[in-house]
Amino acid sequence: MRRGPHARRVRRGATLAVAAFVLASCSGEGADPVATTTTTTTEPAQPRVDDDILTIGALIPMNDPTVGLSLSSSFEAAVEAVNDAGGVLGRDVEMLIADEGATATSAAQSTESLIDDGADAIVGPTSSNTAIGALDEAVAAGVVMCSATATAISLDDYPDAGLFFRSVATDTLQATAIAREATSRTTGRVVIIHVDDAYGRPYATAVADALGTQTSIQVESVAVPFADVDLEEELDEVVAARADTAIILGSGDDIARILEAVGASDDISFSHVIVNDAARSQSNRPLIAGLDASFRERIVGVAPQIVLPESSGEDGDGPFTSQVIDCVNLIALAAAQGDSDSPAVIAAQMTSVSSGGEECRTFADCISRLDAEQEIDYDGPTRITELARNGDPSRAFFDRFVFRTDGTAVLDSSIAIS
Repeated sequence: MRRGPHARRVRRGATLAVAAFVLASCSGEGADPVATTTTTTTEPAQPRVDDDILTIGALIPMNDPTVGLSLSSSFEAAVEAVNDAGGVLGRDVEMLIADEGATATSAAQSTESLIDDGADAIVGPTSSNTAIGALDEAVAAGVVMCSATATAISLDDYPDAGLFFRSVATDTLQATAIAREATSRTTGRVVIIHVDDAYGRPYATAVADALGTQTSIQVESVAVPFADVDLEEELDEVVAARADTAIILGSGDDIARILEAVGASDDISFSHVIVNDAARSQSNRPLIAGLDASFRERIVGVAPQIVLPESSGEDGDGPFTSQVIDCVNLIALAAAQGDSDSPAVIAAQMTSVSSGGEECRTFADCISRLDAEQEIDYDGPTRITELARNGDPSRAFFDRFVFRTDGTAVLDSSIAIS
């Protein structure tokens, strides 16, 4: 296999410069875009060994102006907080950063470079689109990965040998949140309108399954061909469903064209329309603003909470800050509890440190309890962090959002799902 560029080793207090590039999606399943830049290193490659020094790598989309900068600064700050509290195994945690790029190939190469440079665990991958490349490398090498951002359902059953974890609310959990929202609004008939692709199909199935627990609700699904602008036949199916509530699932562009078509139809009149997180994409604002006001007011969205309400604002946290903190702290606490930097030991302890003991929210608080030989329940910044046996969160907060007249999505309330 062709070797990728080696990761950059980050010293305490270092910062990462990020250029301008827009990250396509953290959850979609589209085709791989073209790879961008690569990383450089000032350190020679070192194979990973159990050396009692916990080394955590991070896959960062370095060319993204918003997500990349937020992820890198959050990662460095989280590791520094661990080191300020005494580190792990009596030593400072080492940091490595590599550019994830924009394709599965670039992510695989950068994952390989992190492993070659000594990573025991890796925070990443960022995008679900690049995840398989990164995971294939990590699992083959027996290295732990914890993604703070990749939500896709397709990753639920990835054969990860117990090495892959996620701190972000997955699309499966979001499907439960969407179903709960629909249940609270419908009078009994729901139509799920979804894009007919590898992202939309399993998402629609997960929502339908969640709604299926309510025997009083009748559910129909209508699949919309990818990139099809003529939706006449699909709209006929929507009309035939005779539903009072619609759930629209897809990427931002998908949702935009479906909303436009539904809003323009004289034969469709929903009491409520529920959309997934992609609907609040900035690129959708003009279309949302152009919808009939009475239709727009019936739209409500459900999205994973990637910025805590108390941390929002101009000087607040960036996106996914709490999820990155969770990944770093879970890895560090798992290594401390297992008294080893071995990835196998870390993986075996990840779920354990997130439930069943004394509640603690920071590494410093949790490590003091471990030092006192107490079992811990790390709950993180959200206060509800908990990993299920499959390595994914078993509970999470979601944003319920609505739209202003200018098409801007604004937080209406928070939803807790467990």
